[in-house]
Amino acid sequence: MAMANPNPTPKCDDCNSQGRSLVNSLIAMITDEVKSRFSILVMTNSESASEPDLELSEDSFGLDPNYTPEEIQRVENEARQADGDTQVPQTQVPQTQIPQTEGPQPDPESNKKRKKRERMTSKYWQYFIRGEPKEDGFYEAKCKFCGHIYDMGNGRGTGSLMHHFKKSCQKVPKAMRHKPNALQKMLQAGTTTAPALDVWEFNQMKCRKGLARMVVAHDYPFNCVNHYFLKEFLRELQPLFKVPSRNTLRADCLNIYAEEKDMLYDLFSKLDCKFSFTGDLWSNKGRDRGFMALTCHYIDESWKLHKRVIALCPLPSPHTGKNIADAIYERLVLWNLDKKALCLVLDSSSANDACVKELLSGPILDTLPADGQLFHQRCGCHILNLIVQDGLDVLDGEIKTIRETMKYIRHSQSRMEKFKRAVAQVKGPDKKPAWDVQTRWNSTYLMLQLAFELREAIERFAVLDKNSELVAGLDWNKLKALLDCLKVFYDATLTLSGTKYPTLNLFFPEFCEVCSNIKKMRNSNYPFIVEMSLKMYAKWDKYWTGGNMLLAIACVFDPRSKFGVVEYYIKEMYPHDYDTFMANLNNCINALFKDYENAYNRQSQEQIGSSSQQVSALARQTESVSRAGLKDYMKNKKRADPKKSELEEYLADGLDENSLDVAFDILSWWKLKAAKYPILSRLARDILAVPISTVASESTFSNSGRTLSPIRSSLNDESIEALICAQDWLRASVTENGGDFGEILWSSDETTSDADGIAHC
Repeated sequence: MAMANPNPTPKCDDCNSQGRSLVNSLIAMITDEVKSRFSILVMTNSESASEPDLELSEDSFGLDPNYTPEEIQRVENEARQADGDTQVPQTQVPQTQIPQTEGPQPDPESNKKRKKRERMTSKYWQYFIRGEPKEDGFYEAKCKFCGHIYDMGNGRGTGSLMHHFKKSCQKVPKAMRHKPNALQKMLQAGTTTAPALDVWEFNQMKCRKGLARMVVAHDYPFNCVNHYFLKEFLRELQPLFKVPSRNTLRADCLNIYAEEKDMLYDLFSKLDCKFSFTGDLWSNKGRDRGFMALTCHYIDESWKLHKRVIALCPLPSPHTGKNIADAIYERLVLWNLDKKALCLVLDSSSANDACVKELLSGPILDTLPADGQLFHQRCGCHILNLIVQDGLDVLDGEIKTIRETMKYIRHSQSRMEKFKRAVAQVKGPDKKPAWDVQTRWNSTYLMLQLAFELREAIERFAVLDKNSELVAGLDWNKLKALLDCLKVFYDATLTLSGTKYPTLNLFFPEFCEVCSNIKKMRNSNYPFIVEMSLKMYAKWDKYWTGGNMLLAIACVFDPRSKFGVVEYYIKEMYPHDYDTFMANLNNCINALFKDYENAYNRQSQEQIGSSSQQVSALARQTESVSRAGLKDYMKNKKRADPKKSELEEYLADGLDENSLDVAFDILSWWKLKAAKYPILSRLARDILAVPISTVASESTFSNSGRTLSPIRSSLNDESIEALICAQDWLRASVTENGGDFGEILWSSDETTSDADGIAHC
């Protein structure tokens, strides 16, 4: 039997009902809080998984600091005791503050101050500008390239920033998007402009620049980037390289021209020397106007001869002297070379003579040495061509027969096979027939020489082909005599056509030797040679009287000849005009040297400065009488024994025995003598830079013919000039620095060739 409680506790229904209502309200509040906290924790964990660097403060949810876990536990226990339940559940209350669902909210300004700033650990933040956080926890991220703005914050990741940088932004350089992220760098072998070993890193712009240089220097068309196997090769070579389009490649080539032009302009402005120029005109088939090529020649401070094509400008008809002069002067002013000009070499034509007169009537005359007497020089090779062409008119019939014979043999494959059989039968040289270009006499000479070597094979071919009219009546002995007379002209043309060594000092003796050979032809046993000599001498005398002072001056500055060679040939050719010619030559050289001496003294005074040239007043006051008398004595001594000028010392030294060597380098000789003759060496440097022929400008048209091919006939004038000039500059920079440019698929710089003929200068 159960025993009754000795001290029973009285129960009140009102108390029980109040306790139950309090407990129910607390349980409801706790249940809502648990649900709220559970959802917040789930969201926080998901956000921290995507953004590990996101940190939230404890009061980020607006919790009331007055509610603590201990107070909640105490109230719950009291409610249970009031309800008669003595067992307290072991509920794990989270160790955080419970948010207050009702009542006053915390101050947002205090929460903003206490909230920590999110850390920017993503690598894409370097391409965006982060703004200040707002009251709602968001902030702006602005793209540095295009300015697009993204809303960030409150757990948002950087995926949108990554997508914008890689794909959406149109102003991000492609090289930055495809930049390799390798941990270990690659090494590449050194080049002429780089160290032996260097760290290699892919660069899209450098690859495009290299491609543009290749297209410019090697005459590749712009549409080569559309070729399938070229793109496949580049893709296999470097998958990261994106092949540019045709228009992009053209723009890159124009940028190459602009960069090279700026560097060349800066180089010209720093050089303290005179420049000489060669010009020539050219007309392209299919275009309504011609082009003028202008090439400058100079010797730098290291005594190296250079040439650069500075213009290939369109020249509309008519090609009058004024139009040519305006085009030349405009380009000289554009390059700031109008005040540094010394000589202009042009072909012998009436339009070019009028061009020179037009230029000398303008402002360029004020800056020319010797009052412009040396400004105009005719092309020596062109003069030789005109002289020989007049002589070859005597044998026009025989030359035409040989030319038609060469064409007849080369006309079909069957005739070439018969000719090879004829060569094998007579055991002749294994050479193919070729014909000449009628406007170039040296190609005619090569054709006649080839015909004389194949004379036996040609006669045998006439028998095999049953065509005895090929060389019927041709006297091979007359042809041999003609070749002997023309060899002197051909050797002189080869010598004077060079562009890698000075040629002006070589023309006077070569030209005078040609005159001596013409006079010897008068004593020939063949009447046609005598007739040729009369026509040649008339043409030679015409151009000799037209101007030869610069040729004689260049010969004087050659230590192998000086005045000796000039005196010898003038006495032999024009004995009656010897005194007049030598007097004019001495006056011109002295006037030229005086101009350079004055310019050198002005430059020296500017360098020294006025302060070093003045004597202090104190030194003049304290000077002793004896020292003043010594100074007067030295002045009188100087007047009695004046010092010789550099020109007089150079002429009095005589010929240099070492300079008589065949392999003599005149530029190296003057480079060694520059310390002894500082003024005269400058004069010699500018004189020796003058070319005697326009071969440098004519060779430009060989490149122009390939550039303006039928496939590339749509190029505008700007692209034509950019390609031709930049190609010349790139090739010169490689060859002059000792690099191997490679074999040119067409002709060399000093020769041109026709499709069906032979090479000719």
